[in-house]
Amino acid sequence: MRSEPVRDRVDVIVDQWHQQFPDLDVPAKTLTIRLRRIAHHIEREVQRELTEHGIGMWELEVLLALRRAPDGRLSAGELVRHCQVTSGAITNRIGRLADRGWVTRTVDPDDRRQVIVTITKAGLRRAEQILKTKLVAEERLFGNLDRGTIDRMNADLRSLLVSIEGAADDYEPEPGVPAHLAPAGSR
Repeated sequence: MRSEPVRDRVDVIVDQWHQQFPDLDVPAKTLTIRLRRIAHHIEREVQRELTEHGIGMWELEVLLALRRAPDGRLSAGELVRHCQVTSGAITNRIGRLADRGWVTRTVDPDDRRQVIVTITKAGLRRAEQILKTKLVAEERLFGNLDRGTIDRMNADLRSLLVSIEGAADDYEPEPGVPAHLAPAGSR
């Protein structure tokens, strides 16, 4: 005999919808709410951990993007797309990181309108610190889940992302845009 699964707060919201709209079928909306709530918890926990170490989310986004990039370099435009901020915001972020010695800025010799941002050795050390800090927060959030549950969730979420973004194997990036930075709609 199987027992009913433990209910979460989203179940309560769905029950309220069904009371008001008995014929409403809301599985996609239910999934959306759960994903948004989970994303909110992850961001809040990571931010709390980063704040304790004097690290801002903006540092996390920029430095880890540069750490993953080929040769630790991206154009300012690529960073705008990756971090999903305005060009003014990325210029400010790059300036603050450069002032701390974590990145350098150079003019692209092939296109003088472009700025190339490169992570420095000190920036790599900072990125490693950020990554370790982020992992602590994620472990705290997901530490109560067994490996099988995490693997199943990863598989299901991969299927969801493939249905939204398309398969990575089918993706052909725009010329000059690394695959990991292209907008989802271009796949």
